[in-house]
Amino acid sequence: MAAAMLLTSSLPAHAATAQAQPAAAARSAAARDPECIQPGNARLNPRFYWRNVIGTRLGEGVIHESASPNPFGGRIAPGSSFTFRWRPETTRNPFGAQYHDHRVNLASVMAVANVESVSGPGTLSGTTLSARETPPGKLGDTVVRFRIRPGTEGRTATLSSADHSLTTRWLFSNINNIWENTGSISFAVASRASLGCESSSVIG
Repeated sequence: MAAAMLLTSSLPAHAATAQAQPAAAARSAAARDPECIQPGNARLNPRFYWRNVIGTRLGEGVIHESASPNPFGGRIAPGSSFTFRWRPETTRNPFGAQYHDHRVNLASVMAVANVESVSGPGTLSGTTLSARETPPGKLGDTVVRFRIRPGTEGRTATLSSADHSLTTRWLFSNINNIWENTGSISFAVASRASLGCESSSVIG
């Protein structure tokens, strides 16, 4: 049966206080600036499946992805933030599957944005967000809060189907999935002035 599957693959107290003050000041300054974002409506939600050599599907699923407010397909200014939600879901498991390891590389987004928080079943290591799905259990949303860094105006962040990967443990071997749909979504970092945001106005 395995052959029938397609294979692919401590600081002193005064020092700690000194370090905490600039960070707190930066957060306070950011809080004084209103969010400045021109939301988009671009979505990716890549689908995946497994099949045997004669093309019969043995299982399938989808990666649910969303952002609020959604910068993808739009523009966002430094200092503004958005929440990214990520939830892999296998809707039909290949017989004998033990677990699925889902991953998404957020390097492009993290090149222009700081991660403020991560919650949920997923873990962030470096630029890779990952989670293990163990049938028949289902994963909840992993929520990542991003804030756009100063000095990134003019840059673009992209998330594509190529940034996703999935490895399934099946019996005594690992099998990789096939992506059903491909594509990418992106957002641009723009100055507050170009977005028409002043201290008393917010787009969106």
